[in-house]
Amino acid sequence: MKKRVAVVTEDLFLFQKIYLILRPFAEVSRNVGSEDICLWDADSVSLPENREGIIVVSRGSGDLKRPFGEEELISIVLKNETDERAILSLGEKCAYLRGERIKLTEVETALLSCLVSAGGEFVCREELMKTVWGDGADGGVLNVYIHYLREKLEAGGEKIILSSRKQGYKIVEKYLKNGGKRDA
Repeated sequence: MKKRVAVVTEDLFLFQKIYLILRPFAEVSRNVGSEDICLWDADSVSLPENREGIIVVSRGSGDLKRPFGEEELISIVLKNETDERAILSLGEKCAYLRGERIKLTEVETALLSCLVSAGGEFVCREELMKTVWGDGADGGVLNVYIHYLREKLEAGGEKIILSSRKQGYKIVEKYLKNGGKRDA
């Protein structure tokens, strides 16, 4: 379930910026009440006496100083959850990323499974082709399915699958449990 974030501000531009940055990770609204986190624009709305659970956004001093970048906003709102929420996991013919279900074909699931099970290490093209398609596969098919996976997984603009001409493909470590390190 996504976090709920309330944004208290008179600045429509600020609200829209926060909404666009956080929408892949959280439900963002202007309604205060049942939110998990409240972002309060101290520059446009007076702060309440009880500031418990409030992240102060301000051009002066505050928890989040304006202007801020995407990474800064995401990290302060999601705190230690950022890495956990970014973890890529597999289901039956689907993947879960940032808590969202992504439908996959059987071949995409097999290909992604190979990459995830490599624990953040590169998997060579030949190994991927043999594991997913058997001995008769060609490199063009692999290119097409890597492209399909990238379209589905990287829709938010983040690079999740890395490639190297000499080494093959791998999943970026931050998307794997334990940072891609295999359990000992």
